[in-house]
Amino acid sequence: MEFFKKKFDNSFFDLYPIGDLHFGSRQCNEKFVRQVVNEVKDNEHAAWVGMGDLMENAIIGSKSDVYMQTLPPKEQMEYIVELLYPIKDKGLFIIPGNHESRTHRLVGLIPEQYIAYQLDIPFKGYSCFANLQVASKNPNTFMCYFHHGSGGGYTKGGKVNAAGKLRLIAPTADAIFSGHTHTTSRMPVTWYDSGRRKVIKHVGYDYIIGSALEYDGSYAEEKAKPSATVEFIRVRFMGGSTGKYDNRKQIYSVITPEVT
Repeated sequence: MEFFKKKFDNSFFDLYPIGDLHFGSRQCNEKFVRQVVNEVKDNEHAAWVGMGDLMENAIIGSKSDVYMQTLPPKEQMEYIVELLYPIKDKGLFIIPGNHESRTHRLVGLIPEQYIAYQLDIPFKGYSCFANLQVASKNPNTFMCYFHHGSGGGYTKGGKVNAAGKLRLIAPTADAIFSGHTHTTSRMPVTWYDSGRRKVIKHVGYDYIIGSALEYDGSYAEEKAKPSATVEFIRVRFMGGSTGKYDNRKQIYSVITPEVT
């Protein structure tokens, strides 16, 4: 597990967890991906984290069909660098996904590590704890945990439960971000600590980040699985002010494809 720390100059920032693009898949909604990248580019308060499965990376022996992808993996990797280059200065770090792990298992190459190197962004391995601090009075720090995710299920509940298992690793994180299950979700989690003279209530959130995968002609359609959610999320982290209660805020919103 890796660690990352950053202090922002403002009292808030907008975090965009970007993953499950599956670029190279015929089902990747590239127009929507570019929409999100352009939003990050135009938002002066934006920061983003690469959450894995940026590319389809179908190779011999994988579940994905090698002959159905639009580009070979090497070109997918190079395209992702080109796509994210205009927002590289807003990138915090990148972690890998299971689709890129296919290459790692076979030849020892992690595509996200190459992508991170080309963008001059830290590569943080399978998971990362991030200490993200804003410029406000205390409390002003958010502890966040990032992992691509694993497991899942056919139902929404199964996907939420799979994401919720990460709480066993980071039980007191203010926010946990995961992908992999191709849906969007925000689940509040409450826990209590004993202070010197009172019981202290804490509330954190488990987020699932969405995907860019359309349904028609997909692996999900072939196997009669539910369709992916073509959405992404943004979370605004706002610092609090000194007082009796923790009044920090996490404002969650969903990004959907523009209708043209």
